[in-house]
Amino acid sequence: MKRILIFLPVVLLLASCVNYTVYPVKSRPAIHPKGGMLYALPKTKVCVTVTFNKRNYEAAPYAEFAAEMLGLDKTDVNSPYSIESVSIDGVNEADPNLYYFIYPRRLSVNIDSRHLLRSVGVSHDDYEEFESYTERRGRATSDNETATAEYNLYDRADTFYVRGDRAGKPSLVTSKKDSRSLRQRAAAAAQRLEEIQTKRQQLLYGDYEGDYSPEAMKYLADRLAEQEQTILDQFVGRTVSETVRFYVDPKTDRASLDSQTVALFAFSPKLGLRTGAAMEKGMDTVYCTLHSENTLRSATRFVKQSTKGSRKDDNAGSRRTFKYRQAETVHVSVYWKDYLFETDVRIAQFGPIVDLPKHKFEAIFDRHTGDLIYYKN
Repeated sequence: MKRILIFLPVVLLLASCVNYTVYPVKSRPAIHPKGGMLYALPKTKVCVTVTFNKRNYEAAPYAEFAAEMLGLDKTDVNSPYSIESVSIDGVNEADPNLYYFIYPRRLSVNIDSRHLLRSVGVSHDDYEEFESYTERRGRATSDNETATAEYNLYDRADTFYVRGDRAGKPSLVTSKKDSRSLRQRAAAAAQRLEEIQTKRQQLLYGDYEGDYSPEAMKYLADRLAEQEQTILDQFVGRTVSETVRFYVDPKTDRASLDSQTVALFAFSPKLGLRTGAAMEKGMDTVYCTLHSENTLRSATRFVKQSTKGSRKDDNAGSRRTFKYRQAETVHVSVYWKDYLFETDVRIAQFGPIVDLPKHKFEAIFDRHTGDLIYYKN
């Protein structure tokens, strides 16, 4: 009995010296640390963003005069669809199979709204200061490149007025109204378009009146180009864009690690985008392929076998330490017919799970990729 009474204070003393305790939810779901918090390891989905364009001729009030006044081909209401751009990126979320309870005693832990680790052993103020510095450093170059001087210009496109009177809703007395016929308005717009194009030619060949700096000349050229496009849209319609995002959840089984292909959607210039059962014959299928060399997993497996550090329950999280994932670089390709878009994406679940040391330390993780970007003992 005396041994038990002596041993109990020793256990309590040792437990109080521990800075934190981590409990894996999957292996010990019944344990809920009092006053603790929850975090998860990241899981990456591949986000494919596709922007489609279609010319909307219904928004062209002078479409019937395009051939006569501008020499353009007659517009067609059934204009084809086109793909303007494709971008590929990785989006991290919490892995539902790898959640952990944390009971921090003398340790600060920052976790975001996705339950992903942002920092360990770093105060909230220091972490916010680090994030602010990183954002300022990233924006410094882009802000300098996009800064342009503004000038007060009198050159502008004509304003097109449309009658707004209707029963019970008369327009204000101060409203301007254009009483010209549709043909007269189209002719005035065509004349204004010719004037703008003449001014752009003068700018191009250096015949524009006035002494302007290179920045002012560029600003004038950009504004005239905008006015020219505004008037052209009155004859040939405007381009309507729509952006669609597709999310690919990579498979992690052994057969799919090296390479896997997913059909995203079907596309044709006539029908546009179709998915699932709406796909029709004759449409081009757009695929997404993920190719990985598995270099990190191979290196981790070699180190464990060489150092005899392989543990059966490493992934289950039996050791009460913080864990993070080393994301694997995966080559992602989106292709169809004669088109190909490709880039490298960091996939978290393709890489190994690494234990952080048990002693006191400071660590900061990238909020986009989840990579360990700062560590200090």
